[in-house]
Amino acid sequence: MTSHICPRCQGILAYRDSRVRIRRKEGGRKERLMIRRFRCKNCHSYHNELPDCLSPYKHYETEVISGVLDGVVTPEDADSEDYPSMQTMQRWLLWLQVNLTNIEGYLRSAGYSIFRLGEGVLFSKGSLLEAIRKKYQSWLEIILRLIYNSGGFLVPIPW
Repeated sequence: MTSHICPRCQGILAYRDSRVRIRRKEGGRKERLMIRRFRCKNCHSYHNELPDCLSPYKHYETEVISGVLDGVVTPEDADSEDYPSMQTMQRWLLWLQVNLTNIEGYLRSAGYSIFRLGEGVLFSKGSLLEAIRKKYQSWLEIILRLIYNSGGFLVPIPW
């Protein structure tokens, strides 16, 4: 059995309960998923265990969000029709723009401290996010897991 580590204080997380989380797919179809909740034995904070298909604070699955951010899912796309809406797509694009600097910082920090890639990764000229986006189709899942599991967070768009 693996123990879960609190991203806030590195304490041990204990299983608390499960709760329903809505997952929206392209076209607005909804599914309900049961996700586990944990409580830290040290700092007493609560943490939801999200599967890779979900993003923190968003109901649409990560694949749809990354499709919008990559320009694959558009308002003219027959599959999406009205879901996600044009406003939702614009919020996601704004969310990425607002968080670009933070994402680059987290990626550089992780490359240096977690993956031991050396100081070159800290001072590289190119965008690490763009390199990951070009190499991996599941780039959003990868960076979100890295950021949130290491105790980081990204700024949510408040509307």
